[in-house]
Amino acid sequence: MGEKCKTSDPLWTVRGVNRGEDICLVIEAPDDVAADCFATKRGVDVVVVTRATQEEVATARTANRLWRYTPEPKMKCFGRPVGQLQAAMLLLCGLATVLINLRAFHVPLKWH
Repeated sequence: MGEKCKTSDPLWTVRGVNRGEDICLVIEAPDDVAADCFATKRGVDVVVVTRATQEEVATARTANRLWRYTPEPKMKCFGRPVGQLQAAMLLLCGLATVLINLRAFHVPLKWH
């Protein structure tokens, strides 16, 4: 019943050369060696592997050079993945807050 979110492996920036062209990939891998192997298998002569920054991830996503094997979470709250039950509870808390604020400011509510 409860959803378990698998924590994804870190993202690595792999810079290298492919067919004479400088290339920058962002790869999800458990460590830098695995990211290096991933790029090498795809014909990239790897020069350097570092932890990816948010800016590099965004650039790689737009250039279609982001390689992930865990899917993006469907729902997020404050940048963190949330399950269906957590999303429903957040929605209920939001509605309760609205109702409490309306009552505090003496806004008349008609329930029929």
